[in-house]
Amino acid sequence: MMNPSIEEITNWLESKSSHTLHISKEEDKDQDQIELQLERLEHHQHQEPSIDGYGDRSALLLHGSGVVMTAGHTAPLPTNAYVIGLDGLKAAEIHDNHVVLTTERGTYTIKAT
Repeated sequence: MMNPSIEEITNWLESKSSHTLHISKEEDKDQDQIELQLERLEHHQHQEPSIDGYGDRSALLLHGSGVVMTAGHTAPLPTNAYVIGLDGLKAAEIHDNHVVLTTERGTYTIKAT
């Protein structure tokens, strides 16, 4: 499904609560791998952009314990939450066991196990 609503994306993620999510983020030729035991999620919306222009007006916060794997290093997920910025969401594909989100900044592939 191309360009589903944010509600459809959050519904898919909510259906994966208590599952392990394997998130691959590709942004500016950089790739990160995140493994997260999803406990809950939030959809945050702000009317104004952040002062530094980095924060997104719309974002998904995936709460749960997990790890981040970058360039051969593994570290605990800071604050037990992972943020996916949705500003500039260009496309989204929802399948039974995975979702692919494409934004202006990068591509996120989320697989549930």
